[in-house]
Amino acid sequence: MTHEHPYAGLSGFLAPDGVFHSCEYQEHRHLAVKLVKQYDVQFFDGDSNKVPNFIKFGCFPWVDKIGNSGCHAFGHDEPTDEQVTWLLSNLDRMTDIQRRQILRDLNSWDIDLSGVEP
Repeated sequence: MTHEHPYAGLSGFLAPDGVFHSCEYQEHRHLAVKLVKQYDVQFFDGDSNKVPNFIKFGCFPWVDKIGNSGCHAFGHDEPTDEQVTWLLSNLDRMTDIQRRQILRDLNSWDIDLSGVEP
C-alpha cells in the first residue's frame, strides 16, 4: 500500500519483509489488526504501539518536516535486514525527529551507520 500524505513524515507500519504500509492519522489500530492477520503475527494484544516485529511511524496531520508538534517512529524488536535496508533508503521521507529516533534505534542494535549522514 503506497499512499502519500499531505504532510511531512511517515504514518504507518514497516513490516518485517521491508514493505511499508501507510495509514492516515488515527488509523493505526485498524491497520495493525489487518497486518496481524496478513502476517500471521502471534502475541498481539491489540495495542497498535506493540505490534511484534513491526516498526511504527506516526505523525499528526499538521506536523512539519522537522517533526515539531508530534511524530514518532519506534519498534520493540531488532529490525530485520529488509527493514534496515528500507529504513536507510527512506530516511529522507521521515521527519527529522523520526529520522533521529530510527538512527538512535539502529545504533542501539549495533547496525552499521557509517554511510549515513547525521
